[in-house]
Amino acid sequence: MLRESALLLLLLLALPGFAQLREEQAVLGTIDRFFAAMTSHDTAAMATTVVREGSFHIASLDGSTPARTVLLTDYLVRLASGPERFVERYWDAAVRVDATVASATMAYDFHVDGKFSHCGVDLFTLVKGPDGWRIASVAFTRQAEGCAPSPLGPFKP
Repeated sequence: MLRESALLLLLLLALPGFAQLREEQAVLGTIDRFFAAMTSHDTAAMATTVVREGSFHIASLDGSTPARTVLLTDYLVRLASGPERFVERYWDAAVRVDATVASATMAYDFHVDGKFSHCGVDLFTLVKGPDGWRIASVAFTRQAEGCAPSPLGPFKP
């Protein structure tokens, strides 16, 4: 009986950790769906991953050009009309969830039509509503040279 009670207590103490892990996975799942929709030019699918009023904030790594902001809705319009195939890969994701807000940072590389374009670090902020996690903003650095090799290996289109 004592052993069963101790096991039950350990299980109850572990539940919050499992719930946190599940939320972190859900956050990364939203980001994965966002990138998959970008690659396939599926703006309807991408729209389900973002907050309508959300935005991108793009910064050069060395600060040589001023940061610029693009509304996510404007990006959807450009994505729908562009012929290029975009693939973004990321690694070393760090996710933090606090109730209904979350952030995720990760290193990434970006490829256009199968060729390396740039790399940097993404910072996603997400909010959770009745339909799950949605991306509220994405800030990222961008550099075309001096990128460390990806731990994912060479990109294979």
